[in-house]
Amino acid sequence: MNEKTYIIALRDFTEESNPYGTSRGRETYVKLLDHIDKFKDASIVGISFSELAAADISFLRESLIYTIKRYSKQITFFAFNFQDEDIFANLDGAAVSGEQHLTCWVNNHCRFAGPKPTASSKALLDMVISHRSTTTAKVAEELNISVQNASTRLKRLAEEGFLLRVEETADTGGKEFVYQVIGESA
Repeated sequence: MNEKTYIIALRDFTEESNPYGTSRGRETYVKLLDHIDKFKDASIVGISFSELAAADISFLRESLIYTIKRYSKQITFFAFNFQDEDIFANLDGAAVSGEQHLTCWVNNHCRFAGPKPTASSKALLDMVISHRSTTTAKVAEELNISVQNASTRLKRLAEEGFLLRVEETADTGGKEFVYQVIGESA
């Protein structure tokens, strides 16, 4: 796995520890784009919420969620270091509003902001979270589903932003995809 991960603190792109509003969010969005554009080799970017006392839904949508949407085909994002549950709740509201999934680490637990996974995908997602990393064959075996079904569902979860899909060399010498939970708790 050759993923290059960068960590940035959202607070470094705001003027205050309690940013709010659409206009402040758009100002931060421009700063984030300028900074992330410098990461030519980035495949994963972690967003730290440390030193943010609060942030409202409109600020988080305009700044962070729209940044994630902008890079969704190139870079995978995750968020961590939430100071309290309210900030995560506002990020979740922003992600739902912006129709963007985001893996978050809240008190050492993996949670997702944004639109929720379907009921049929929830068991599969929970299984990957419990193992942190898995293959299609292992998912098929553990959930008693076909390899093709597991492959299709895992690929969809990766495309939707719930999981990271990494190509590796299999024990047989061929290629296989490994599906991982994005990021980690700090």
